[in-house]
Amino acid sequence: MKHLLSTLLVICALGCNSASAAGNGEKHAVAVSYVIRSLGTDMGTVSAKTVGTASDNDFRADVTVSVRVLFFRFSLTSSETASIRGGKLVSYHKTIDSKGHCREITGERKGDVFTFVIRDGEKVKQRAFPVTDYVITNMEYPEVTLVPGEIRKMRVVDLENAEIVDREYRQLAEEQTEINGRVSPVMTTDFTDKNSTGRRWTSVISGLPIVMRQEGKEKTGLFNPSYSVRQTRIVVDP
Repeated sequence: MKHLLSTLLVICALGCNSASAAGNGEKHAVAVSYVIRSLGTDMGTVSAKTVGTASDNDFRADVTVSVRVLFFRFSLTSSETASIRGGKLVSYHKTIDSKGHCREITGERKGDVFTFVIRDGEKVKQRAFPVTDYVITNMEYPEVTLVPGEIRKMRVVDLENAEIVDREYRQLAEEQTEINGRVSPVMTTDFTDKNSTGRRWTSVISGLPIVMRQEGKEKTGLFNPSYSVRQTRIVVDP
């Protein structure tokens, strides 16, 4: 159960190298607030902000989870940052604090290798992946380039677990919606890999890919309750 709540903290990670930047590469900022729901109750919030263009942007997300179900109580906070340059993730940092237990993941791309350092309490691990071993990371969402009905299989770096997984994307539909007075596309996509499966609604706002909603299930063991994450507020500047 606690592992499930920890994995929920990655689902709002944004950043994409494939969306077309609006305004000929003009810099924009999009801030989004979300609510996390699982086990029939609202259990947390996410505050996320992406600043830049489609190919060069910086992302930050702060998450708070607090659960009280019968005799079970659990709280957790997380902070995540990422930088994309030239359409590729070049740096990543995440900390998760649960009742004093801290897990930290740091990733950096240098040349043709992406290196991770994972600190889990007193344990420290390091992993390195040549960029030729994967196509994309899960901070660079490819669904904005798919057409309805298209299925795309890719080797993806799962940043939360610091490993490469085989992920399948299936584009279901593309619609238009009005957000803050602007018409923006929204893509509905199913995704699945060995660690997670779900459905995501992704929009492109001012050239930046933004998760509007996500529903799914993390593959964490015998007990795998479903979750949903929905945006409650969007602020676009300018």
